[in-house]
Amino acid sequence: MSLLDKGNKDVLLYPEEVTTDRDGNIRTQAAKTPIPIRVNLQARGQSGTASRRAEQDNEGFETEQVMRMRVRRQDAHIPIGAQAKVEFDGQIWSVFGDGVPYMGSAKTAHTDYQIWRS
Repeated sequence: MSLLDKGNKDVLLYPEEVTTDRDGNIRTQAAKTPIPIRVNLQARGQSGTASRRAEQDNEGFETEQVMRMRVRRQDAHIPIGAQAKVEFDGQIWSVFGDGVPYMGSAKTAHTDYQIWRS
């Protein structure tokens, strides 16, 4: 079994869904019903955070955490978009941007997502 088929954390995923608001505009949002799935979570460096924070006067009062999330290949069909939410250990995390596909070969193909919490 490949490491791409294993996970290290059970999470509740609120996938992105398309809705229509009361004015008839099409929007995306996190679904109200979660899907329990197993993912691989890893800590990720926070590139650019220090320089952005250097201009703020609230240093130490706000924190930001970033993680890499890889969905097992058997769950790759689930629509994870920029509006999706992930819940684990009692915390809600937001998916940041779209997934990054890795297509080196059929055996190593997968998609990584960046999730963050502030």
